Amino acid sequence: MSLLTPDAGQVAAAALAARAPGNVIFQEMKGFLNCLLAEELPTVPLAALRNIGVNINWIKYNRTISRSDYMYQKKTGSFIGSMRREKGYTQNQIAEMMGISEKTVSKWECGNGLPEVSLMLPLCDLLGISVNELLLGERLPLFDMMDKMGNTMDKLVKQVEYAQLKYRIYKQYGLDITEINESKFGAGSITYFIKTDKGEYVVKYFTENSMNHPENEFNLCLFLSQNGIPVSKIINNRAGDPISVDENGRRYHVQEFIDGITYDYHEAPVWLMEESAKLLGKIHTVLKDYPPLLYGIDKQFFQNRTIGNTLHGYEKTLHQAIENGDTEIALRIKSNMYFLKKMQPYLFDMDGFTYANTHGDFIITQLICGEERINGCIDWTTSCKHPVIWELIRFYVYASPKCSEGKIDIEDFVSYVKIYLSHAKLNPYDLENMGRMFFQFCAVSNFYGQYYASPTRNRRIFLAQANLSSKLLEWFGENIDRLTKELTRLSLKQN
Repeated sequence: MSLLTPDAGQVAAAALAARAPGNVIFQEMKGFLNCLLAEELPTVPLAALRNIGVNINWIKYNRTISRSDYMYQKKTGSFIGSMRREKGYTQNQIAEMMGISEKTVSKWECGNGLPEVSLMLPLCDLLGISVNELLLGERLPLFDMMDKMGNTMDKLVKQVEYAQLKYRIYKQYGLDITEINESKFGAGSITYFIKTDKGEYVVKYFTENSMNHPENEFNLCLFLSQNGIPVSKIINNRAGDPISVDENGRRYHVQEFIDGITYDYHEAPVWLMEESAKLLGKIHTVLKDYPPLLYGIDKQFFQNRTIGNTLHGYEKTLHQAIENGDTEIALRIKSNMYFLKKMQPYLFDMDGFTYANTHGDFIITQLICGEERINGCIDWTTSCKHPVIWELIRFYVYASPKCSEGKIDIEDFVSYVKIYLSHAKLNPYDLENMGRMFFQFCAVSNFYGQYYASPTRNRRIFLAQANLSSKLLEWFGENIDRLTKELTRLSLKQN
């Protein structure tokens, strides 16, 4: 088993960064090849690696050239030969003009090798083609060329990313990865599903911000599991720690895989709505016996996010949307701003709500489901102390198909709350002010700003939240009194 040298990694990273200096993905790849197994790149054409600055002579590998490499070279070689003949050159003439041997040109055209980086540009000039056409082995219209260039590089980057992950997990956990799939869920983290020689696991990278506390997750999940809440088991690395750090300083952990499916926003079947209400009530009740976590949404949250501050933030976000040409987003932001300018803040006593240790991000995509049962609740990184009603109504509006257009079915929601109340308690103030508090939360939360600020590949989730929040604002503006009336009635019945 052999490695790429550090110098190779630095050169490749520099080349990638030069290609897209403002791209975070490329910037973060510095030094990645210094710990990369050459064997983990069986499908990456060697010429493609050359094209991003990797000197293949640095790769110490003990594998034969793969079939994909061979076919890649054959196609490129055939293309070189046809373009040479089209220009009316012999192999000897090309060799003389480039200062190389005729044997080298013949080797290229037979598919037994590819030009070194230093020879690509001179060869392309002689043949009247681009470097990208040379590597792809075909003539391309300009727009097709740009598309294929981007796709080729994206695929290469992904392969290298996965190869790096394979090495990292083997080094830190002794797990030999055989398959990698990236999760499409999770706006605040990057998550991979991996199959290994010792079973299936999940690798989760944490976004470093004030809301994430991965250092709490191991003990919290252990406590929940001991108290009957289905959660994933986080495993320790070889050093005995539940959190690992990669060569770029990014933190991540590995947890056991929970078999099942995950429903997307507004896809919850009836049984899942019922079971989620029960589970949330159980979680809030069980966590009362856990040491107090840091506060999340509290009095300070609303003090810092006034209508005026939100409008100021929206102005910045609107400018960014216009600069990016995101017309639809710009229109929604303008609509939100118009609504906020007319809105009067609701006055409620945050101290009057029931606070408890909570999941912090209890949402439909965090539930792994089996046959009409919840197999596991994952992602406890944001666990904190919230008003429990915030987590209750938030789950409902993102999970229920009846809320897909940003409208709440009041009767159905009251039934949902009743199920929750069979496993946890709410005081009258909770019920009477639940709608108003969440209305205010939606109004002062600039999800469009989060969408633009997010560095994760799944930031589209913030966009979905932002669009839903815009619709909810309109609904709340017309129906908040009706919702409050029904929840107050439920409070009176409970007493």
